[in-house]
Amino acid sequence: MFNCAHVDNHIREDAASNRSGFSRYAIYYTPQPGTALAAFGRSWFGRANDGATLQAFSTSGLTGIATPSATPGRYTGLHAPFRAPFTLRDGVALDALRTRLITFTAHRKPVATGPLTLARAGRHLVLRPVDATPALDWLATQCVSAFEDFAVAPEDEDATDYRHLSAYQRLLLKSFGHPHVMSEYRFSIALAGPLEAAHLERVSQALWPVLEDICAEGVTLDGLSLFGDAGGRAPMRQIGRFGLGG
Repeated sequence: MFNCAHVDNHIREDAASNRSGFSRYAIYYTPQPGTALAAFGRSWFGRANDGATLQAFSTSGLTGIATPSATPGRYTGLHAPFRAPFTLRDGVALDALRTRLITFTAHRKPVATGPLTLARAGRHLVLRPVDATPALDWLATQCVSAFEDFAVAPEDEDATDYRHLSAYQRLLLKSFGHPHVMSEYRFSIALAGPLEAAHLERVSQALWPVLEDICAEGVTLDGLSLFGDAGGRAPMRQIGRFGLGG
């Protein structure tokens, strides 16, 4: 199912040279390099989290499904959000943000997800824990709080674009730039979407044999990654990954 991944070193070097010029930042979970989940993510999304281009996921075995790489190609790469993209306040440097994240992760322990499953979240296909994981929820809440003083206050959004949200979720969006934080947070890794329900189901059925063993074992959240982007529209690139527990 997987093609061999070939890294475009030129793009990787370009990512490194532009790290000081990012306009937005985010904090995500990304799997430890070399793990089965990391290998799947690199192949499925056709890119590494540092922006390097890779050979995309093979379409063999996905008969009847539109080329999957066209959908995941819009994503940063395989990740679970812990702090939605934000702009740094005036006078705050990247080094200060990185130092805070190093300190934050050093004082927190790894968290196991337990078994995972493929699920629908609206029009998206996601990986998420089968059972509630309070430790992950608490880590996400702490992550939002710990970096709030670094972020510019979100701009007011047009309420008509978010009519599907509850009043509480709209308040969270206005306060933190994302409606699914604090008590509304649920750990998930987006794989595809937005797609119609029938299409999501076909993708889910095709991916399950690839992900079944990974889902059965679950993963251990053993680090958080700092991401940035230069234009606000292109997929974000990983700046660094910092282990929980130091």
